[in-house]
Amino acid sequence: MQKSKKISYLAILTGLASAIYYFEAFLPLPVPVPGAKWGFSNFPVLMATVNGYGYSNTIFIAFLKTMIGSLLSGKILSPTFLLGFTGSIVSSFIMVFAYKNIKKIGVLGVSELGAFFSNVSQVIVAAIFVVKSSGIFWYLPYMVIFGAISAFINSSIVSVIKRSLDG
Repeated sequence: MQKSKKISYLAILTGLASAIYYFEAFLPLPVPVPGAKWGFSNFPVLMATVNGYGYSNTIFIAFLKTMIGSLLSGKILSPTFLLGFTGSIVSSFIMVFAYKNIKKIGVLGVSELGAFFSNVSQVIVAAIFVVKSSGIFWYLPYMVIFGAISAFINSSIVSVIKRSLDG
């Protein structure tokens, strides 16, 4: 792929992820889970993963979507920013690693692993830095269930887009 085309594609994914990150804060959740987000801003990160853009580009998209989305929503450097940032970086690393190293994992498997490790990392960071209590780990099963649903939706979106782009 031409370098300019690749840069344009990565910029589009970053802009899309940032916009979704901002707007999903306004979407009501079907369950009353404090601090939970839909996680739809991860589908552009997943898209970069399955298109083989590697660690640096995928993590950079995750980094920028969290920074830009948090700046736009006024949540920069808040506890929710810290949790979202950690989850985004960890999940993007795990997704690229899984896609490169686990044969036949597929888009759904990559997305589910990313969601799981995002949730685990967020609970660990919350326990150490935010609430400073291991009691927060009771929250993890709810996050994992909700994350699995979001990961399924994200993988479905990416699969449809990828099919249409691949011809």
